[in-house]
Amino acid sequence: MKATSPEADPECDDERITRRAQIALAATCEPGEPGLADLIDVSSPTSVVATLLSGRPPHMRIPRARAIGARLADLDLDALLDRAQTLGIDVLLPGDSTWPVRMQDLGPRRPLALWSWGQANARLASVRSIAMVGARACTRYGDHVARDWAAQLAHDRVAVISGGAYGIDASAHRGALAVDGITICIVAGGLDVLYPRGHEGLFADIVDRGLILSEAPLGEAVRRRRFLTRNRLIAALASATCVVEAAHRSGSVSTAYHARDMNRPVLAVPGPVTSETSRGTHRLIHDQVATLAADIDDVRLAIDPIGVAPSEHDAKDDVSTQLREVLDVLPTDRSHHRGVTKEEIAVRSGHRLGIVTELLASAVEKGLAHEDHEGLWTFQD
Repeated sequence: MKATSPEADPECDDERITRRAQIALAATCEPGEPGLADLIDVSSPTSVVATLLSGRPPHMRIPRARAIGARLADLDLDALLDRAQTLGIDVLLPGDSTWPVRMQDLGPRRPLALWSWGQANARLASVRSIAMVGARACTRYGDHVARDWAAQLAHDRVAVISGGAYGIDASAHRGALAVDGITICIVAGGLDVLYPRGHEGLFADIVDRGLILSEAPLGEAVRRRRFLTRNRLIAALASATCVVEAAHRSGSVSTAYHARDMNRPVLAVPGPVTSETSRGTHRLIHDQVATLAADIDDVRLAIDPIGVAPSEHDAKDDVSTQLREVLDVLPTDRSHHRGVTKEEIAVRSGHRLGIVTELLASAVEKGLAHEDHEGLWTFQD
């Protein structure tokens, strides 16, 4: 890409060009590049591209600005997009109808774009979802729990989200697929170089019946640190996170902390005290990062604290769809997380502030929500 490219014209307001500029930035930055998403919001993708190509320091600090500028200069954006089209891979951007709005909860480290391959709608599928993660070297006990719980939840039309790795990840994906449910796999590398290679058949099944997402552009090989940055996306996309098995230090534990930091419910499955793969889950429970998942009903409650039915026809209460979407944002009292403001609820639920105010008033009348003296809201379970 050259400084004379349309994507580097700060005055350009053509939607197609600004879209290409944002894809170019997403393809050349590190995942979760601090400050870059905020910089794009206050200026524009084309303006940011122009600044980075020029070598001038942007007015907001971007740690790897020079490196991104160099990568932009080497980028063949047309070739990248042509390859995606050939493979049937889409690029999702914030504001698209299929963009999962929960990703915005990552704040300054939110993704600029997601590469998407499959049949499911990322935004709709993730409305009722569970991230099920755990050890690669899992035990038979962990494999059984992940497969069985994933199958039951997928049968209830809950999307099962994981990372496509060996062990618990694969068991969760396979459990959902076994009942023709939806599963979403978020990988650390490009969608045309999926890892691990031994899961080629599993990935093909997920594309046919679910979705594979990545923050990395096509052709990007897996790097170790990208597994950790990828985990924040798994936590952000899901309604709740369940760690089935994990060693004391593991990527699955980092996923739990990301979910906790976003006020999402976190659960951990207990196991034998003699098992190394239970040390991480026990520590999460001990440190009150996660609540104990004694059975699958604990997971169901975390996803649907008011017993939300998959459709209006199945609902057994008088809670409207809009109110459910607002209540789904609220942390529970027993989760030990701070409440959320009306403004945060509006952003996360996708409803206008005025509508949120009315819905919260209705929730208070029904005994479903509580506002503290600081104006922070929690769900009353």
